[in-house]
Amino acid sequence: MKAGVVHCRCSKCYSVPARKRVRKRTPGLSLLSLPEEIVLYVLQCLSAEDLLSVRAVHSQLRDVVDNHSSVWARVSFRDTWPSPSTLWLFERAAEKGNFEAAVKLGIAYLYNEGPLLSDEGRADVCGRKASHFFSLAESLRSPTADPFIWVFIRPPWSPTGSCCKAVVFDRLKAECDDNVVGRGPLLHCLARVLQLFEDERRSDAVSLLEESSQAGCLQSSYLLWEHRRKAAMADPGRFLQCVRTLRDYAGKGCWEAQLSLAKVCISGNPLGLEAKACSDLVSQLFTSSSPSLCLLMIRWTLLRYILVDWLVEVTTMKDFSSLTLHVTVSCVDRYLALRSVPKARLQLLGIACMVVCTRYISKEILTIREAVWLTDNTYKYEDLVRMMGEVVSVLWGRIRNPSLLDYGEVLLALVPLERRSSHLFSYICELSLLYSALASPPPARLACAALLLTRALHHHAPLWPTLLADHTGFSKEDLVPLCVLLYVNCFSQDVPKDHRHVCLTGVKQRFEDENFQQISREKVMDFKELCQILEVPEVEPQVELQVEPPSPAGQPTDLHTFLASPSSTSKRRRDDSMQTHRGSFVATPTAELSNQEETLLGEILDWSLDTSCSGYEGDQEESEEEKDGDASMTSINLQPLSSADQRLENCRAQSSDEDSFCEADGKVKDDQGQENLTFSTDLHSSGYSSVQSVSPSSSSSLMLLVPMQRPRGSKQVKRKNVAAHSGGEVEEERSANAGFLSL
Repeated sequence: MKAGVVHCRCSKCYSVPARKRVRKRTPGLSLLSLPEEIVLYVLQCLSAEDLLSVRAVHSQLRDVVDNHSSVWARVSFRDTWPSPSTLWLFERAAEKGNFEAAVKLGIAYLYNEGPLLSDEGRADVCGRKASHFFSLAESLRSPTADPFIWVFIRPPWSPTGSCCKAVVFDRLKAECDDNVVGRGPLLHCLARVLQLFEDERRSDAVSLLEESSQAGCLQSSYLLWEHRRKAAMADPGRFLQCVRTLRDYAGKGCWEAQLSLAKVCISGNPLGLEAKACSDLVSQLFTSSSPSLCLLMIRWTLLRYILVDWLVEVTTMKDFSSLTLHVTVSCVDRYLALRSVPKARLQLLGIACMVVCTRYISKEILTIREAVWLTDNTYKYEDLVRMMGEVVSVLWGRIRNPSLLDYGEVLLALVPLERRSSHLFSYICELSLLYSALASPPPARLACAALLLTRALHHHAPLWPTLLADHTGFSKEDLVPLCVLLYVNCFSQDVPKDHRHVCLTGVKQRFEDENFQQISREKVMDFKELCQILEVPEVEPQVELQVEPPSPAGQPTDLHTFLASPSSTSKRRRDDSMQTHRGSFVATPTAELSNQEETLLGEILDWSLDTSCSGYEGDQEESEEEKDGDASMTSINLQPLSSADQRLENCRAQSSDEDSFCEADGKVKDDQGQENLTFSTDLHSSGYSSVQSVSPSSSSSLMLLVPMQRPRGSKQVKRKNVAAHSGGEVEEERSANAGFLSL
């Protein structure tokens, strides 16, 4: 515009620009813009590593993570183990109430796996820290839950006085004396440990149970009831009061008390109830059985079949009870329902569950070294220890669940069977463990179906008496579909085969023993005749064992790797980065051998009881010749450890899980150096070749590494791990237990 020129306001000289519509931008949504409750929920679902990464993104997220203990209490440590770099993270989460972190820290310090500590006072330091985190883990569980930490500190203990388990026991006892609140579960654990000794310490267990019961521990009250039951049966008045006390425990949710109350009512009805009320009480036990967890995470049922078949062979070789096997498979299924496991670690999961369950149930435990040896050294010692921590933390310490055998005891007490029929019932129950399709129904219903099938196969009449229908709440029509499914799965001719095309028949071989009257060799009626007895149409359901899509070679992908028990030529080498104090160990079962193995070896094994070293001492690393040699020809090295090796081995773990002890003087040497034992290999055995029963009538491959021998004429002693046959409980709602209180 030129200076001095004035324009008018006409439309020609001046026009107002049209207003443009500006589109407002919507603010971007981020994690910071969400409500704090939703942010907390998202953070609780993260793993520990992801949580640290999110914490470093923004100051607001850092404040949320640091100021809310619920985030640390719910953070996941899946497939993560305490190490020097992550130890602070585990300890912080454990102090904030994280059960998984507390359990893993307790096990890591107990077995010296993970945190690095100096050699000086290692047992005392590890014991103090392990007792703290074990106590913390026990306090984070429900008050009605069965205490579990005694499983890890149960005997055998090292007689040298440097046992980490003994330190944990003493620290827990001191904590019970100082802390009145929450001492009930800890006193229960101390009592369970003392019950396993055979000396004067065993008598102190009753007083600890009484203190634990007064502190409110329901499981201690039930154990006291079992202890006083025999004395009360002599007096009718005392026995009546004893049964009333049992009814109170059953009403509070103790599943073992409910099971015992059902057996008592079946045997004599001491409460004087009407017949209908008595049958309703027992039927409530069966109808309240909850379905098992859905096994959606088990994609390949064939792999589970192979694993359970191998666990059956381990149970037979070690002479464990059927209850131990059932509880082990239950732990495997419950873990697989919550966590996915690679095929390469499925065998590790199975043997880890068996190690935990034998400590909980069996008189003779399966030691960690022996368990590693049973896998043919496919896994290392620390692999098994860490898998035990994974299993216990995922299951929240609930090792024992109501099993098929528990309900079977009630059924057989209600309608007893002859001996051969009872063996058939047990045979069907173990066959049902092999199939994942039979792991979903409630165990009470499955037990009734197994009994119905047993009575049908042995032509019992009536097939399902009115007494069973009244006391179980299940009619014959309710059980027939499951009974047919049991028959088709358990007695199908299409038995899965391993990579050698050998049928997997571990259960069948187990029940071919004379103790079971060779019930597995009995000819089973055909399906058509069974349908006629059950009065159902002959429609046979299909049995499906899912396998992976076949590879171009015609075999399922990676199936050979899982099926094959690793041979000595393919054993995994030890990592060079392994800690130096873990360099001299061998995963060899030097603790407990079966009676068959002792008969076979005779005087080769010398079980010398010595008090100079811990239970882990005396083991050696396998030589390279042994790793590269033939599996059927095993060298036995009898070279003693040097003093330096003994010191390193003692640093490995001060807690004793083994029963083998080396010589006190450490000067015994073998002039020959090694012996050779040759066994023929049975190619028709089932499952893994490294787990085969040894008997005079059957030849199989056996790999053994024996401890040092004492001179001839020395007294041979074999230690026994004696434990009471124990069980667990199931937490139930108040409404489900109201019937026990009202009777």
